Amino acid sequence: KRQDGAVAMEMQPLKSAEGGDAADGPGTRPRGGTKKEKSVLQAKLTQLAVQIGKAGLAMSAITVIILVLYFVIETFVVQGRPWLAECAPVYVQYWVKFFIIGVTVLVVAVPEGLPLAVTISLAYSVK
Repeated sequence: KRQDGAVAMEMQPLKSAEGGDAADGPGTRPRGGTKKEKSVLQAKLTQLAVQIGKAGLAMSAITVIILVLYFVIETFVVQGRPWLAECAPVYVQYWVKFFIIGVTVLVVAVPEGLPLAVTISLAYSVK
């Protein structure tokens, strides 16, 4: 259709995030068919990422426990220092440092980008 020398565009309904029309109800399916399923590779990568995350959590907890025990044994048993109330802030500062080290180990171990990296490398190797 032409109006005032320009091509008029026909109005289309907005698309929702699922790909269907905005007029569709929340319980309706998109017109494209069924829901997209995970491939075998994606399922295995997701499982591997969860296992690595759990192992990273366990290792970070073990790291914090070992550092705290080492500090306590070294300070109070080997060196024979008594627990002094005025030194408590220093002890807490060491323990917070150990906790930060444990969180660092956990953050490094959580593989958020692992599935993406493997998928991209496989896609390039197939081409």
